[in-house]
Amino acid sequence: MIYNLLVMADSPAPNSPAWSRTTRIFVLVVLIVILLALIILAWPLFQALVIAGLLAYLLDPLVLFFMKGGRMKRSWATILVYTLLLLVIAAIPALVGTLVYTWFDELTMNLSNAWTEMQRWLTRPIIILGVDLSPRTLFDSLTTSMGSTVSSISGNSFQILSNLTTNILAILVGLVSLFYLLRDGVQIKPWFEEQFLPEYRPEVTRLLNEIDQVWRLFLRVQIIIFIVLAILMLIGAVLVIWLYQLGLIPFSTLGLIVMLIIVYALVQQVDNLWLRPQMLGHHLRIHPGVVFVGLIIGLAIGNILGAILAVPIIATAKILWRYVQHKMAGQDPWAEDEMVQPADPQLEMGK
Repeated sequence: MIYNLLVMADSPAPNSPAWSRTTRIFVLVVLIVILLALIILAWPLFQALVIAGLLAYLLDPLVLFFMKGGRMKRSWATILVYTLLLLVIAAIPALVGTLVYTWFDELTMNLSNAWTEMQRWLTRPIIILGVDLSPRTLFDSLTTSMGSTVSSISGNSFQILSNLTTNILAILVGLVSLFYLLRDGVQIKPWFEEQFLPEYRPEVTRLLNEIDQVWRLFLRVQIIIFIVLAILMLIGAVLVIWLYQLGLIPFSTLGLIVMLIIVYALVQQVDNLWLRPQMLGHHLRIHPGVVFVGLIIGLAIGNILGAILAVPIIATAKILWRYVQHKMAGQDPWAEDEMVQPADPQLEMGK
C-alpha cells in the first residue's frame, strides 16, 4: 500500500492536479504520526481491540465448525459462538458468587482465624544480640500504609471514577469489536493483499500464510500451556489441602493460605522460566533464551498483554526479516523451503 502511494503513476485525473512525490511522503508521515498518537492516547481501548482480535482468531475455528457441521451462514454461526461466549463469561461470576454464598460462613470464620493468628505471630518478640527484630514493627508499618492507602483512595475519587469509565469503555469496545471481527475478519486478508501491486500479491499471500501459521500455532501452544499449568495448580492445591487436613501444616488456616500462595508462585516460576520458553521456542523455532528475554521486555513495556504478544511478534519479525534479507540480496526468500527434485527419478527410487 505504501509502495503504491509513493510510486503510482504521476498522470493526474482529468480535473485533479497531481501531488508531487514530496507531498505524498509528507502526507504519509503525518498520517503515521496521527495513528501512533491515537494509539498512545487511547492505549486501554487499543489493548481491548487487540484482545478482541486474539479471541476472534482463537474462536474462528469454532465458527467454521458450526458453518460446516450445521450448514450455517457465517453470520448465524458468529451469533451462536458469540452468544455461547457471553453465557460462559456470565456463568463464571455467577458460579463464584454461588460458591462464596454457600461457603460464606465457613470462609469468614477461616479468614478471621487466619487474621488472628497472623496478629499473634506478628506480635511475638524476636530479639537477636539485643536487636529487636519483632514482626510487630512490620505489622505497625503495614497498618500505617493501609491507612495511607485508604486516605489516598478517598482523596483521588475523581481519578478512580475516570479509570472506571475507561475500563467500561474498553470492555464495550472489546465486546463489539469481537463480534465484528468474528463475522467479517475473513475479509481483512483479501483487503490487505489488494493494497499491493499485482506482481507482489503472490509473495504477500505467502508471507501472510506463514504469519497465520505462526499465530495459530502460538495460540494452540498457549492452550496446552494453560492446561499444564491448571493441572500443576490442581495437584499442588490438592497436596496442600491434604497436608492441612493431616495437621502437617503449621499455623492452621494461615499456613494453608500461605502454602497456596507459595504453590501459585512456584507454578508461575515454572511457567516463566522453563515451560513457556521451552514450548514456544521449540514450536516457533526460536531459541528459549530469546523467548525468555522477549517475555521480560514485553512485560516491562506492555504489562501482561505485552508478555503474551512478545513471542509471536518475534516469530513474525523473524519471517519478515528473512524475506527482506533475501530480497535485498536478490534471492528467492523461499528457496530453502523447496526440496530439490533429483534429475533422474529412477536413481532416487533405487536408493
